[in-house]
Amino acid sequence: MTWDDGIVGVHRDIAAEARALVHVLAGPGTGKTFAKMRRIARLLEAGAPPERILAVSFTRTAARDLQGQLVNLGTPGAIKVNATTLHSLCFRVLSEEAVLTATGRTARPLMSYEIKQMVNDLAGAFGGKIAVRRLLEAYEAAWARMQHDAPGVPRAPEDQAFEAVLIQWLIYHRAMLIGELVPVTLRFMQQNPGLAVLPRYNAVLADEYQDLNRADQSLVEELAQHGELTVIGDDNQSIYSFRHAHPEGIRVFPADHPGTAEYVIEECRRCPPNIVAMSNALLANDSAARPAPLAPMPGRPPARVVIAQHASVEEEADTVAAFIDWYLTDRPDLPPGQVLVLSPRRLMGNAVKDALIRRRRNALSYFWEDAVDSDAAAEGLCLLTLAVDGTDRAAYRAWLGIGHPRGYAPAYARVRARAIADATEPRAIVEQLALGTLALPYTGGLVTRHQALVVRLAEVGALEGLPLVDALWPAGNEDTQTIRLAAQNLAASHPKPADLLRELREVITQPELPGSDGQVIRVMSLHKSKGLTAALVVVVGCIGGAIPTVGEDLTPAEHDAVWREQRRLFYVAITRATDALVLSSITAMPLRTALHARIEPARVVTSGGERLAVLAASPFLGELGPEAPRAVRGADWRAAEGF
Repeated sequence: MTWDDGIVGVHRDIAAEARALVHVLAGPGTGKTFAKMRRIARLLEAGAPPERILAVSFTRTAARDLQGQLVNLGTPGAIKVNATTLHSLCFRVLSEEAVLTATGRTARPLMSYEIKQMVNDLAGAFGGKIAVRRLLEAYEAAWARMQHDAPGVPRAPEDQAFEAVLIQWLIYHRAMLIGELVPVTLRFMQQNPGLAVLPRYNAVLADEYQDLNRADQSLVEELAQHGELTVIGDDNQSIYSFRHAHPEGIRVFPADHPGTAEYVIEECRRCPPNIVAMSNALLANDSAARPAPLAPMPGRPPARVVIAQHASVEEEADTVAAFIDWYLTDRPDLPPGQVLVLSPRRLMGNAVKDALIRRRRNALSYFWEDAVDSDAAAEGLCLLTLAVDGTDRAAYRAWLGIGHPRGYAPAYARVRARAIADATEPRAIVEQLALGTLALPYTGGLVTRHQALVVRLAEVGALEGLPLVDALWPAGNEDTQTIRLAAQNLAASHPKPADLLRELREVITQPELPGSDGQVIRVMSLHKSKGLTAALVVVVGCIGGAIPTVGEDLTPAEHDAVWREQRRLFYVAITRATDALVLSSITAMPLRTALHARIEPARVVTSGGERLAVLAASPFLGELGPEAPRAVRGADWRAAEGF
């Protein structure tokens, strides 16, 4: 097969375009990957060395799928095309060029619970935790907060001071933020113009361009400076503003790069016409969005769409699981991987997963973003880390602070200062405090946490495999369910503590999701669904306070921006479906459960001595237009369908 076999219209035009700069606006399910693959095939057939072609994806899962599709092209050399994420590429470049060693950095990823303690340590000097989080986001974007900002060194005095203290903390704790891989690469490249830091590529194709921040975009341009550049994206699917990614990134590319060839793909090959109409109606409520970005394929039948409301999380989970079971039973040739369950909170998603398992359906939760969010989950991974390496400073710092609102930051600062003065480890200082051979004021909390660590390390020291997992994350704790399951799956093939730790870190920080042809029903967050497709998509927890989730400490402009992005997130979710879509909400849950899940109730009532959060359906359900069916009670839906 040649590159132009069976390809027509705009997809062929994109693949055939000879100009060096190509800009493609393509909504969900419009075949952008198809066009990109054929463009790569054309380059290969024209004699471009495959190792000089770079295909950049936003996630490891997308990069893996891209590599598989390149192999399926059948074009000689396709398997050698470099399909990767920017973070993976930067890590390889920094390691090969010995940049990390030269700059005193250690390529040990900092986990989310360790970042919490770092934030505690920096909060006092930089205006509190919220301010530190915002400074961290700006640092990871190489201080380019807006699309017109040029990434590079910090210019504001506060930014300069923060970066200096942050890097000192990271170097001392021998760790690195995953989000700083791109800025570190850019900085080293800018400071060493005489070194060939980056590979030379003949062609770079960057997908999901709207989700890249300015630092990412600058690196992409540097990678393509000796060849051609194709950027592909959809401003209506921009959902990563917390990384300083903006829809403007894809919008302004042609204006910033004169001579760019511009293409728009509008026909949605994935979604049935009623879902296309609903998604267009949803985005019509955003004045900044491109109007009617999708067009339906002629002749496609409509999808089965249900909007249902349930009395509780338990009722929602049972009804949804019953429908999924019925749907798959009615389609025996459909792989369970063609069912995708999305939820804004782990609580509702895992309830559906458990209900499916009770029906003997294989379902897995992929809420890796909060797998170690709870103290119990974090303590287990801390313990495993310190069992493998007792001198791991980041893990030890995290252990000391877990469970305390400020992480004993002032006390730890005194311990760290003394450790530096004595040229020893913080753990050695706390051991001296515990023995009474050293005295530092207000460090009793650290001593208590240290003594608990000594006891726990003695308990797990000789264990490996499943017994080790059981000791780290005992059964029956809802907060450790996700990390326990991941560890159990890995322990069978990686029983040694060091191997288990390495694999767990990779799964949590760089997760890969199974394909839609597998035997597992996938349960995950709406963010994680980006780039995925399924016959049946179920979005549970469609309630105000969860979809959208908008913080209270925002200015009116920030509030509006978050609201628009949450609408785009909902748009991403509903456009995953090829055959059926279920949008489900609930009317109440225990108030304590709602607050724990960060769900703002519409109001609070007392029933049977229990305080309940009264919930309402997401306002986005009311923006789906006339093609959306009327909402029904879950019990009525079940009775009408007979499942």
